[in-house]
Amino acid sequence: MKGFKMYKQIQQLKEIGFTRSRAAKQLNINRETVTRYWNMTADEFAKQLYSINRELLLSKYEEIIISWLTQYPTMTAAQVCDWLKEHYKEDIKERTVSRYVKGLREEYNLKKSNHPRDYEAVEELPMGQQLQVDFGEKWMQSIDGQRVKIRFAAFVLAHARYKWAFFQTRPFTTSDLVSSCHECFRYIGGMPLEMVFDQDSIVSVSENYGDIIHTFEFEKFRQECNLRIPLPRS
Repeated sequence: MKGFKMYKQIQQLKEIGFTRSRAAKQLNINRETVTRYWNMTADEFAKQLYSINRELLLSKYEEIIISWLTQYPTMTAAQVCDWLKEHYKEDIKERTVSRYVKGLREEYNLKKSNHPRDYEAVEELPMGQQLQVDFGEKWMQSIDGQRVKIRFAAFVLAHARYKWAFFQTRPFTTSDLVSSCHECFRYIGGMPLEMVFDQDSIVSVSENYGDIIHTFEFEKFRQECNLRIPLPRS
């Protein structure tokens, strides 16, 4: 990624009538570089430069991120993003972290592990004991006709089968999950003794001989609410 000075020079030569080939020769750079920035607006350049700088910022955390991915094979890019925000207070977008993590997995052959899960019937539970949480997504049409991917967390009381759901347009983070849990508790007028999750990627990073290792923020929420979190089911 070239600096703003070169981008500005390319745009100035374009405005005074230079062709791409002549501009490349004048600046002594590759014609493909000129082509890349020829029709790029200043706002688009700024966004791309910001994204590149964010990825360069991540390089200083390369060793710690590799250690996380090695120690916890089920860890997702969203979780890495959460941990960077929680432990290092970095202001960084999940999309940037996702690209960086994907590159590290390819470079160091760090394959993501997905544990197979067993399905089994559960016995009838007493009222107020368990709240089950499922995650999903669905493409929907907005009022302006655009297709939008909607993510949701569905909460179901195990005994009464009473349902409540939380919707948003971005992938769920730990903070989003904690907020939606509090909203659900307020709506149903109380808290269960335990919660069971169908997808544990934003709740825990691994299972250590039967003990769930929770993300920091979710563990804080669990302790504050005095909740039991059994091993995630499928």
